[in-house]
Amino acid sequence: MAIHKLATGPITLTVTAVEQSEGNFGPQVRFDGASGDCVFISEMSAARQLARLNLTMESVVGKTIHFEQIKKDGKTFVNMSLSSGGATPAATPSAAPAYTAAPKQTIAELAGIYSECVSFAMATLGAKCEEAGIPIDAAAIQSAAATLFIKGTR
Repeated sequence: MAIHKLATGPITLTVTAVEQSEGNFGPQVRFDGASGDCVFISEMSAARQLARLNLTMESVVGKTIHFEQIKKDGKTFVNMSLSSGGATPAATPSAAPAYTAAPKQTIAELAGIYSECVSFAMATLGAKCEEAGIPIDAAAIQSAAATLFIKGTR
């Protein structure tokens, strides 16, 4: 089994096992791949990236994940993304991801979606806050509705 260092390049693994461990740099998560390679990333980065992908330590097993390091504003970050292909060899330069634009929606369609988001935000957040005796204002409803709208229209 080869330990792949993300500093040498990205790797794509079909995850067969995930394990938390204590490394030289603090808590880490080890992702084992079907190819026999494994990648260690910090526990905090793993948690953040898995949450971003709507995955857990259990549900990521069996998924094909692309791991890479990104440099932004002088800092290095680990990035994970779902991949549809098989494992790529270690240190293969990554190509720019291909994004497809979502079909255009009219303002009326978007307004209808946003209206639904506001209704759901009021019915969930508003009702829960009211039950708990927590004051709620329009900004909180707007924020909750915007979160739903953004997630729903991506």
